[in-house]
Formats: sequence, structure tokens, C-alpha cells
Amino acid sequence: MRKRGTYDQAALLLDQQALQESSPERAAKAREAAMAAKELSSAAQIEFDFFGGNVSIAFQYMDAVTERLFEHSKTPAQAKEAISILWVICRHLGWQSYECTKTAAELSEITHTQAPHMATALKLLEDVGAIQRTKRGRTKTITVTPEGAFRGNVNNHAKAVERYKLDVIEGGKG
Repeated sequence: MRKRGTYDQAALLLDQQALQESSPERAAKAREAAMAAKELSSAAQIEFDFFGGNVSIAFQYMDAVTERLFEHSKTPAQAKEAISILWVICRHLGWQSYECTKTAAELSEITHTQAPHMATALKLLEDVGAIQRTKRGRTKTITVTPEGAFRGNVNNHAKAVERYKLDVIEGGKG
């Protein structure tokens, strides 16, 4: 860790602390402080930031959403289309963010989906709680919902999975 430099060490420690915070507000402040420390760092990150605590989506989330989609959609084809679009949304999440970097129009282009079908799929995903769309100016941003998006430190995988199970799947009962 010494090779990373003082600011990089601080950024890493702040990122790890943000993962352990129970308060979303404190976690957000810790991530902001980590970003400030990374900016002050003299090390140049070329392509990947393995120490940054990238966002990951749990398979349990995808399983739960898939089940809800098949229950709420009119046809299995609609559910399958929504699932494939959700995977593309997850593929295009911003770095350390649950916000998709693509608009609905861009997602339509990527998935070769017609605009009405995209609107239906996004509405269905929103109805089952998989995503949230927020209007910003003339466009709507697509965000994977907090209960679906899950940050986990690879070194604490078992603890992260257990927390996800208790907080999300079982609704905090435990």
C-alpha cells in the first residue's frame, strides 16, 4: 500500500469506510472525501481502478426483478425484453454510480428496440422497482434503485452478501 502514496492510501481507506457506513449521507460524504484525495494523488490511473469500490449488482437482485417482471408483464416476451434492457442499463452504469450513462434513446439504439417498446420496458422496470427515472432538463436519467444496486468490497464478499440478504431480500427483518 505504501507504493500508492499518501493520498491514494487515504482515498482507499475512505472508500472502504464508505462501504461500512450505515448512513447513506455519511457514506456519500466519505466517497466525496475519497474523490478529493484521489484528485490530489500524484499517481495516474490509466484504465481500471480496482481499489475504488466499483458498483456491482447482486444476482439476487436480478433474480428478484426477473420474478417480478414475469408476474407484472402482459406477456413473457415483454418480461424478457425488459430483462435484457435492464442488463444493458447495468452494463452502462457510471463509475461508482447507480445512474445509467445512456438515455432511453441511446438504449433503444444499442438494443435495436423501437421507441414504443423501450418506453413500455422502462415503465415495466419502473413499476416493479428495478429502476427509477428522474427528469433532468429535457431528458430523464435512469437509475438502478438503491435496493437493487449493491456496493460490495470483494474482500468482504460474505459480509456484503449477508447484508444484502437481510436488508433487501428479507426487508431488514433480522
